[in-house]
Amino acid sequence: MRTLLVPVALAVGVVSGAAGTLLHQYWWGLALALVSGLAALAWLAPGVLRVAFALGWCVPVARGALERPAGGFLISSDAEGWSYIAGSFVLLVAALATMASGRGRAADPGDVASSA
Repeated sequence: MRTLLVPVALAVGVVSGAAGTLLHQYWWGLALALVSGLAALAWLAPGVLRVAFALGWCVPVARGALERPAGGFLISSDAEGWSYIAGSFVLLVAALATMASGRGRAADPGDVASSA
């Protein structure tokens, strides 16, 4: 069931990252994008879903930071732009850092309850 949700998490990440890329120049857009991204990351189960969301988020951010064919950038090199890029990096690192916590733990012989 969880593997079926990976494309959904990826798509939601792409849409959220694109919306943040377009609205990060406004103070409320930057705050809304970063807070909602962190809230979504906290809401998702650790593991593949979080990483899919974060990777989906970072694709439009990376594309917005690159020069467009007509020239110019969607994410400029000002305080808002660098804050948005740094926040997106924190989002990706947090998803990758919690990747291992999403796996089931192997049975530890020390965790066996006594059968008395």
